[in-house]
Amino acid sequence: MGRTAEALQALAQALALRPDLASAHLNYANALAAAGEDERAEHHYREALRRTPDQPSIGFNYGTFLITRNRPAEAIPLLTQAVARAPGEIGMRNNLAIALKNAGRLDEAEAELLKAWQIRPDHPDTLNNLGTLQHARGRLARARAYYEAALAHDPNRAEGWCNLGTTLSQLGELDDAAAALRRAIALKPADPRFWRQLTEITRLSTESDELAALRQLARHLPRFSLDERIEAHFALGKGESDAGRTARAFAHYRAGNALKRAVIRYDERAALAELAAIPERFPASFFDGGGGIADPLPIFIVGMPRSGTTLVEQILASLPGVVGGDELSAWEDALALFPAPHCLDPEGMTALGADYLRRLRALAPEAVRFTNKVPLNFRHLGLIRRALPEARIIHVVRDPVDTCFSCYTKLFTGDLPFTYDLSELGRYYRAYERVMAHWRAVLPATHFLEIRYETLIADFEAEARRLAAFCGLPWDARALAFYETRRAVRTASAAQVRQPLFRSSIGRAHRFAPYLAPLLAALGETGPRAEAA
Repeated sequence: MGRTAEALQALAQALALRPDLASAHLNYANALAAAGEDERAEHHYREALRRTPDQPSIGFNYGTFLITRNRPAEAIPLLTQAVARAPGEIGMRNNLAIALKNAGRLDEAEAELLKAWQIRPDHPDTLNNLGTLQHARGRLARARAYYEAALAHDPNRAEGWCNLGTTLSQLGELDDAAAALRRAIALKPADPRFWRQLTEITRLSTESDELAALRQLARHLPRFSLDERIEAHFALGKGESDAGRTARAFAHYRAGNALKRAVIRYDERAALAELAAIPERFPASFFDGGGGIADPLPIFIVGMPRSGTTLVEQILASLPGVVGGDELSAWEDALALFPAPHCLDPEGMTALGADYLRRLRALAPEAVRFTNKVPLNFRHLGLIRRALPEARIIHVVRDPVDTCFSCYTKLFTGDLPFTYDLSELGRYYRAYERVMAHWRAVLPATHFLEIRYETLIADFEAEARRLAAFCGLPWDARALAFYETRRAVRTASAAQVRQPLFRSSIGRAHRFAPYLAPLLAALGETGPRAEAA
């Protein structure tokens, strides 16, 4: 019923009466998890497991908790044991598949889901999870088909409508996406996840009934789970920002980011040390080592998240023969096969380049160029240059405050732990700048191009032509109508790149300047914005 405090009180009394009762520890752990008291919850999960280690439901609940806390590797053995003890339990098999998917073990996840599907082909959870698995693989059309099949069996499944809406938005079908998300909200109006997805692809007007309904979420915050509170704050931040309520918007962004930061693991010292070591690890002499494969197929688009990388990729993907790979994991997957890749000899560099090219050609054999738009690949440009000496590297730069604040307003699905604290954001940005200054000094201008987001917006055609020429591609006017290009875009900018060029993102952080003092201090910012803060 959402009355977590009363539940905790009753369960504490139960444990006082029977401290040896595993089910009481399990239920208490679940209630503590709902209240966001993770450390105490884990203690009681372990107590329940210690007292009744053979009970599948305990491993199932503890494993499910670990999934929601982004710890899938720890969840997998618990859920594997639970499935072994109850192989016919579809729910347990589904959650094991979710943990495997979240850990990047997609083939194993799919195998578990297909076993669950064989047990019951019309099971909506299994069909929905098969959809999320295909989504994770980037097969959005297949994901859509699974979601639609799940909804055919259970049309009142609000989460299914949300998943379908999210997929449709990434396929560029924004009107249908909004309709699906509104269907989800109609079924569960107080679920903040659906509202956040809707606010990502629409702008709520001050007078709209939807904005009034969204504001009702603020009244439900005390009874939401921790994850739901995070979603609610980000949704409310976007809604209030659309309505011009700057103070309210920032209060929600700050609350949502603080809650998110509290539940993720981020070793800032280690992250910044890794970036600081890059110039020494990849001096100019590193590029004299030889090896690699000279193939012009790959294009890497790098920079900070929210800097305009998706727009640049959409422009290039509008040119004939160019396949937009979006946030493709192929480079990381190739690197994973080569321990200490910066120590590879020439033959090793050739093998690394060959593996990456093989992955691209398996995805699009006819491609003339293939873009990879993982912003944080900026860390790997030395290896990219050695293994793929004909690859083009495009670095997209945007105003630091706009970039960092835009990150702060997004609840990312990827591994970007530095984005939930303004000071950490600023320090990471400065470390990134130092890395890029090094690459600028050691990479040849023939293969390394910088694009400023603000210049791209101000002089669009000239910059788009410069992009095409740099990549060795003939000019095509379709690049100017990039928003009409049909392809999957799975980033936080999926809705923006379906629209004609707009300028409203430039200087977006200005009206929030009074609240950005920690960010501006970490960036070393001076001038009017710092004075306003």
